[in-house]
Amino acid sequence: MCNPSDGLVAEQLQRQTKAERRAAEAFQSSQRRLRELGKESALPYGQRLYSVCLEALAASLEGAFEDFLLAPDKARAHAAAMPYFDAFKGVHHIAAVALVATLDQLSRKQRMATFCQNLGRAVEDETRLSRLENKSPLELRRLMRHGMNRRKIASKEVMAQLGCPAPAWNDMARLQVGQFLLDHINTATGLVRVVKHRIGRTMPYFVLPSAEAEEFIRECPRGTYKASHSAMVCPPEPWPGLYGGGLMGNQECLIRVPIQDNEEKDSTAIEHYRKADLYNFFKGVNHLQATPLVVDAQMVELQRTAWDNGIDGLFPCRRAPMDVPERLGDEPTADELRARNRLAAMAHRDREQNRTRRIKIERALQSAEELAGRTVWQSYHADHRGRIYSGNKYVTHQGPDYEKALLSFEQQAAATDEGIEWIFKAAAGHYGLSRSYWSERLRWGQQHKDQMLAAAADPLGRLELWRSAKDPWQFLQMCKGLQEALETGSTGVPIRLDQTTSGCGILAALVRDAKVGRLCNLFGNTPRDLYSVIAERVVRRLTVDLEMGDERAKALAELWLNRGIDRGLVKGPILATPYGGSYMSLCDSLVDALDEHLGYVPLDEFAFRVAIPAKYLASHLWAELKAVVQPCIDVKTWLKKSCRLVMTAGHPLEWTTPMGWPMRLADREPTKRRVTTLMFGRKVSLSIQDQPVSSPLSPTQANKGIGANFVHAFDAALCQQLIYRAGELGMPLLTNHDCFASHINDARQLHTMLHSGFRDMHRTNWLQVAREEIQLLTGVLLPEPPYVGTLQSGLVGTNPYLYS
Repeated sequence: MCNPSDGLVAEQLQRQTKAERRAAEAFQSSQRRLRELGKESALPYGQRLYSVCLEALAASLEGAFEDFLLAPDKARAHAAAMPYFDAFKGVHHIAAVALVATLDQLSRKQRMATFCQNLGRAVEDETRLSRLENKSPLELRRLMRHGMNRRKIASKEVMAQLGCPAPAWNDMARLQVGQFLLDHINTATGLVRVVKHRIGRTMPYFVLPSAEAEEFIRECPRGTYKASHSAMVCPPEPWPGLYGGGLMGNQECLIRVPIQDNEEKDSTAIEHYRKADLYNFFKGVNHLQATPLVVDAQMVELQRTAWDNGIDGLFPCRRAPMDVPERLGDEPTADELRARNRLAAMAHRDREQNRTRRIKIERALQSAEELAGRTVWQSYHADHRGRIYSGNKYVTHQGPDYEKALLSFEQQAAATDEGIEWIFKAAAGHYGLSRSYWSERLRWGQQHKDQMLAAAADPLGRLELWRSAKDPWQFLQMCKGLQEALETGSTGVPIRLDQTTSGCGILAALVRDAKVGRLCNLFGNTPRDLYSVIAERVVRRLTVDLEMGDERAKALAELWLNRGIDRGLVKGPILATPYGGSYMSLCDSLVDALDEHLGYVPLDEFAFRVAIPAKYLASHLWAELKAVVQPCIDVKTWLKKSCRLVMTAGHPLEWTTPMGWPMRLADREPTKRRVTTLMFGRKVSLSIQDQPVSSPLSPTQANKGIGANFVHAFDAALCQQLIYRAGELGMPLLTNHDCFASHINDARQLHTMLHSGFRDMHRTNWLQVAREEIQLLTGVLLPEPPYVGTLQSGLVGTNPYLYS
């Protein structure tokens, strides 16, 4: 901890206070905005009212429908509304839509007819979206992921363009449905009241919040928010244990528990960490926190200039959104109208998709400008798997390319010949040669030395030298590091090493599978690439379809072959496979890839130009994916079976990682009802707590993330091992789960430590060890874990390209 007299601690406290004040103001502003937009259901009191009223409204509706089925000829109020609910999945589905629509207009004090029309409109839109989901689920998912307003999707125009026309309701139908729902909302929940109010000579009815609802709103606790901190200007507080470290005055636990355990985050949810010996972990985290970094002032200035001037290719999006084209004059031709509408749709989509990206980039640059040229530190915390995260949102080495490039080690390393060679190899990797031989990367860097120095001397004047790099800003950082090393004899630029296909690589080592292990560079002497191999296999499948398939298959195969099946296309699905990736998520990624390839595709052409080709390729890719990495999928299957056996017997699933980290999955049956509506998304009705300790264990809940939890526990164990060893050696280090960075003169040692650490860790059959430990703790007999046995344990980690 730094000396308070130097003022850095006081400054850091001021910065934290400022960040918390900004967060509070932003939260209040967002709450006001939601209310102005008529989204009261998203406010804290709206969520609480929804939770309180859902079950009562559903019960009231269920009684009405049962009575209707038992006596359909009986006269009843608003009986004409009954058939309009046929598309709904149940009474809770109806209640969710009705409640959200009611809460969104709770404070508007509207006339009863208008209020009921809005309720009817919400039911109509939900019916339309349900119809679209049944006919075109992929198209609906794409529109929702791309930010199109759900009410817009349910509009008559969009539904017609998607080939799913829906019968239009008239005002009387909406009024009948709204009145039917209002009667039940009024009697079952007491949420609203209907009153008369004189306006001129008329006495119309108005719908107002009830006195109880108004009192509930006044007494409802304010929502919570979290401040977004940037890097610290003084060293963080060391962690003496689970509490007392990180940000100045921090009251949070070092280990953040899953959100479902938040109610017990300081008690039962961390009890197993209190019992474990985490001395080495604390020591490693404190070593990371003690590493001073410096914010490159020139790089900050370059990024600001590039961002403000909209230079292409350097950020995920341009600063200025696309302009919406002017409307055409009188009597435009069909082609002119089509072209104009295409550009307008592209502009609207750019605004929707990239809004959050633009805000994040701007805030990151503002935070960096405040710290430009200064020495900073990172605070850290861990998740329940032991993965280590930076505690600051901005100016972090765990951010995107442009943020990583801002930070270097404050401590300079002497520019030895070997250190210069590592700069060349790292530069080649960031440029796009990360799968090449080390000798090729070194040779590439040496051959491009003059270009690198020219880029460092005039980055914005010589954009052609670095803009096309895979990681342009980190490549430029290597260019500047080379310049600094040659001119001053030292540099603090970090050399980064990343694991090859970490998820499948870890699982292949656990089951000793030589086939997948070789593709993930677990052994051998040359670099291999799992992504490229699967891409090649898919290309062969498409070639067969092109030559021997029917007309449909030939056309689809030709489309994808023209687009190109590259490693980037298959990388996402392969990465997600060990963690629970699904066929539909695979389809989503292919939709995005084809959408980008084709440019804007009108909605009325989307099904046959994008959706159908995406499903076609997904079937081929999914088949090849399973054929190659089936041993990895088998581990996930075994974990799910074991979890179900253990939790059904009433025990949590507990095991210990190679670094002694206590893993514990104790998901419980939630005391909540989750209702998924298409119009308003997923709505959850809570009952006091999310997953209280009194509820039974739920293997279904635990199995949703068991693959990711298991794999991440192993990459976290290696990370913990490495930072502990680095601390013992006094080696400055940066970590990002399975990616590490060191000084130029420590890079060779880091590379060796990573490979030897991975090899030593996987000498043990950890699946069998975990099985025996779980059986010993629970007394439940588990099935034998998968084991291929074609890879000798001593070979694991011997390939020099496992980390590169």
